[in-house]
Amino acid sequence: MIYQSGSFDFMGYVSCNLCGADSYTVVFPKGKAQLHQIVRCKQCTLMYANPQESVDCETVNLQDAPRVYRPEEHWQYFQKQHVQIPDNLRALAVLDELVPQRGKLLEVGSYLGIFLDRIREDGWTVVGLEPFRAAADYARAQYGVPVIDGTLPQPNLPAASFDAAIMLHVIEHMPDPADSLRELRRLLRKDGVLVIETPRYDSLTFKLLRHRERSVSACDGHIYFFTVPTLRRMVQQAGFAVERVDLVGRTLTLQRLLTNIAIISKSAAVRRVFDRIGPALQAERLRFHINARDMQRIYCRAI
Repeated sequence: MIYQSGSFDFMGYVSCNLCGADSYTVVFPKGKAQLHQIVRCKQCTLMYANPQESVDCETVNLQDAPRVYRPEEHWQYFQKQHVQIPDNLRALAVLDELVPQRGKLLEVGSYLGIFLDRIREDGWTVVGLEPFRAAADYARAQYGVPVIDGTLPQPNLPAASFDAAIMLHVIEHMPDPADSLRELRRLLRKDGVLVIETPRYDSLTFKLLRHRERSVSACDGHIYFFTVPTLRRMVQQAGFAVERVDLVGRTLTLQRLLTNIAIISKSAAVRRVFDRIGPALQAERLRFHINARDMQRIYCRAI
């Protein structure tokens, strides 16, 4: 989830976060897919926003964000958190196989604490990390889960203090994902497991839709665009061994599917039509799972 302040803080041009190179080719010029110009590193092929202008979950001024979380003001995303619990539980089931004894788990980007609460019910001792203070307050009040306000790094957390960490659809928003992965390696015990889920950009969907692909065009806060090989290399450089990669999809409502089609069409007229017919079809109530293999879920072990 992205929380933007009233104005953008210009972050400027950046070197490749994976290999450090400054040579790149332009994949999409500014405004073609989203706010940013999107480039591909000539050395390692990592795709990223360059220059980076948006304020995302790592750099937002939290004083500009709402002080109290009200679900009705964020209804679409509030509903999405509940709808996608079955997807998250599939990731948890694999994590349980890799760490059968359970232990202490950190969820990076725990938002409202919905999934964190389910992880705790599964037998884990949990800690959340969430930059949006109102969401963290909601998680503490609604579910009684411990949540730290903030982002990585967390110097006050001791090294080797967690048996597992999980971050779902967070790494694509981080200004320095390589540094965040190194911090997670510091926080995890040897043989601890890290689970990451993020869109993938070596998928058939992206090859066909290009700048219209939903994950690249729907959110200006996406600033890193990983393929399976570039994410694998980045976690390996941070001190992890890849145990398993699953190519997964998403559970969504019919209304969300219609919204995604409108995003792909880049047509305001299509969006207005779908907004009108959605309620007639009770589109918010109909849920289903689609696996276009456009998401990657990677399980890594600290070495």
